[in-house]
Amino acid sequence: MRIIIYFTLYLIFFVSKAILANENLGEIVVSPNKSILQLDKTGASVLLVEKQQIDRSASTTVSGLLQEFGGFSIATKGNKGTDPSYFNRGLARKYIKVLVDGMDLSDITSTQEEPTYIDNISNFNLDNIEILNGSQGTLYGGDAVGGVVSINSATTQKLGLTEEHFLEGGSYGTFKNSHSLKFLNNDISLTFNLDSERSNGYNSFQDTGLAPLEKDGYYLYGSNFLTNFRITESTEINFRGRFYNQHNDYDNNYSYPGDSLVHYRYDKTRAILFDIVHYNDQINQKFTFQPTYTSRINASGSRYEYDGRKSKFEYLISSDYMLAKNLFGIDYIKKSADMNGKLANQDIYSIFTEFKLEPTINTNLDISGRREYDNNYGNFDTARMQINHRSLERYILRASIGTGYRTPTPYELYSDYGNTNLKPETSLTYDLGFETTFKPLATNFYIGLFETKVEDIITYSSLKYRQTSSNLKSNGLETRIKSKVSDSFSTSLNYTKTNAKENDGDSVTLVPKDKVSLFLNVAPTNNLTLDTSFLFQNKAKDTKYNELPVYKSLNLKASYFIKENTKAIIKIENLLNRKNIVNRGGGTSENLGYKSPDMSFYIGLKLTN
Repeated sequence: MRIIIYFTLYLIFFVSKAILANENLGEIVVSPNKSILQLDKTGASVLLVEKQQIDRSASTTVSGLLQEFGGFSIATKGNKGTDPSYFNRGLARKYIKVLVDGMDLSDITSTQEEPTYIDNISNFNLDNIEILNGSQGTLYGGDAVGGVVSINSATTQKLGLTEEHFLEGGSYGTFKNSHSLKFLNNDISLTFNLDSERSNGYNSFQDTGLAPLEKDGYYLYGSNFLTNFRITESTEINFRGRFYNQHNDYDNNYSYPGDSLVHYRYDKTRAILFDIVHYNDQINQKFTFQPTYTSRINASGSRYEYDGRKSKFEYLISSDYMLAKNLFGIDYIKKSADMNGKLANQDIYSIFTEFKLEPTINTNLDISGRREYDNNYGNFDTARMQINHRSLERYILRASIGTGYRTPTPYELYSDYGNTNLKPETSLTYDLGFETTFKPLATNFYIGLFETKVEDIITYSSLKYRQTSSNLKSNGLETRIKSKVSDSFSTSLNYTKTNAKENDGDSVTLVPKDKVSLFLNVAPTNNLTLDTSFLFQNKAKDTKYNELPVYKSLNLKASYFIKENTKAIIKIENLLNRKNIVNRGGGTSENLGYKSPDMSFYIGLKLTN
């Protein structure tokens, strides 16, 4: 109750100063419909995390960065370098599709899901992150019931050759570095990034005195590139790639001793994307080829290796004639998995389309549908409708309804516990939102309601994966207010209320019911910026349905320009030095849970020329 009271007071303070003003909402370009459009014309609930917000965050990981925004929540398994569980609006990561520079890096061999290991992505060179809420299955296929997260690397807008170098070191023997080389002229854009990170780690288990404790270290290194070549005035070619290797020690909460040197994991990913785009005044065409290879080795006394290969071909054609904009696409996905010697293959063919209509001058209506054929379960159809209505130039009402699905994974189908009779899990999502911007204080306000119901859930029972009649439902409220009080002071507040329940009444584990994030950004001088964020989460249940303690984290970042091209950075995570328990479960008496890092201090230097 106190959370709602505090939020209401905050809201009254800022909105009361702005309520009589008029403002034309800015036109921010995003891609929630697989085509460029203006954010204020889409019916989808889209949260755009821009470069300035990324640069001002004190977080040292992509998962920590995402946790600061909207209904996105994280439940880590202890140390940095481990693979965190993540949720969007109460739906687990198996329902969330993640794209990195348009590439799908997901691991198709993982147990009962195809996750993207988001913390294996460096957060040094990001331009923006688009969180597309609600069902996105009509355009993005399966595994997008809970939305799509699109992570996009920064390119240069400066002609000629640009170099950037970033070094950071701090707590737990952590050292990170990043080097970027960028080139731009009228016909060519080139970006190459090289990143590495290493840490001695810390003891992530709560100490019970029943087992020895040791530090869980990790290393991560990788690179990515983005190229764009303009062949003619109407044709361009894009070529992108990403490569990384990651190794980390981890704590196993299902074994004794859970904290042990014999538990480690090694991940490797290789992905490229090639596309050709041809456009004119009325018709645009795009052909894409994207292969991905992942390798994962788990060791906990014994060694298990999982290798996955995925290739995707996609053809898109969009047209703009008179009263309607149309999008038509076909794609083919080939999956091949080797799960510690158990082989699997899966072929998926899809056809999809979207019609964008303008019934009135202030109304945009999007209707989309998809038919998919899978060699395992045959045909499957999904559909979505979105509407955006704008009134008085500054009020926007958004609404959408859509079906979605999660396809059975190769592991669920073909592993030793697999079942080739499995069908997709199905979903129905509703979304309703209101947004407005007020000119004084440049204040933007959003409030929305959401609900998703997932049925035909696949579960593991009696040594086999089975389709059940069980379901889960997640609904809630999401609201955001962002205000620029002056050129040197801005603030924002996000609050999400989530009720995520299984059909037996149990809460979906590790999902907080209340989440609040508060940001204060101050620039006392032209050279100095101070950025503070506070995150509060409560009423999350562990895997045994016991309530986890309240999570609180206060973070600080200070940036100072020593010279025009040289910036010093100081980060302090968990300034309150709280012992936050972030995950708990397992079957051993020694397990009191994983804890987040204690107060951590980092200092960095960024050079640009």
